[in-house]
Amino acid sequence: MASSATPATPTLPKSSSPYIKDKKPIACGKYQGLGVLTYIDPRDKDEVIRERDFVFLRNYPDLHQPVGMLVPNIYRDSRGRWCTILVQQFRPQYEADTIEFPAGFVSRRRAETAEQTAVRELEEETTKTGSVIGPASPPLTSEPVPIAAKLSAVFICARDKDGEEEGQQRLDKGEFTVEWEVPLRELETKLNELRDQHDVVVDPRVWMFAMGIRYAQELEL
Repeated sequence: MASSATPATPTLPKSSSPYIKDKKPIACGKYQGLGVLTYIDPRDKDEVIRERDFVFLRNYPDLHQPVGMLVPNIYRDSRGRWCTILVQQFRPQYEADTIEFPAGFVSRRRAETAEQTAVRELEEETTKTGSVIGPASPPLTSEPVPIAAKLSAVFICARDKDGEEEGQQRLDKGEFTVEWEVPLRELETKLNELRDQHDVVVDPRVWMFAMGIRYAQELEL
């Protein structure tokens, strides 16, 4: 009978911050681990020692480099409307489908740049390719969820694939997504429809994007 070995608990890299007093792993799975931080808030004059649980990624120990890339995007459809491309996929941790921007991990094996990661993830998860239209964001936090990993975002102007890949995704085996083309002016309305009709959970970054568009229209910015 085959047995699955428990992954070895890694040694966490020492913090460069004087306010982090200790980092200890508690448990570890295949990709993620649970640890506890002992720290002092830099604004606490009494220097009270506090503790906080946090999640870390086993294969991405460097907190200073983004491990993943978000791909917010725009796309002009056949009717001339500016849209954004979203993906729907099952996320077991939420026990539901989610609506997200295309996104994924930076390939260290390929030594990818942020821009290369963004285009690759768009091409893998959707029927689109695209061109980068702005610089990558600085590393972004995952707060308020306490995950010790940073993300970055690259904005892309998407377009349909052509040739042999026209209309095709490039998903890994066992990976499934549904692609949505949503007009920007209708984005918040469409997200509410998807929540009501498909019982999905919307990624907060997509929701904030939709709210920003609505308020920009209402305030005539």
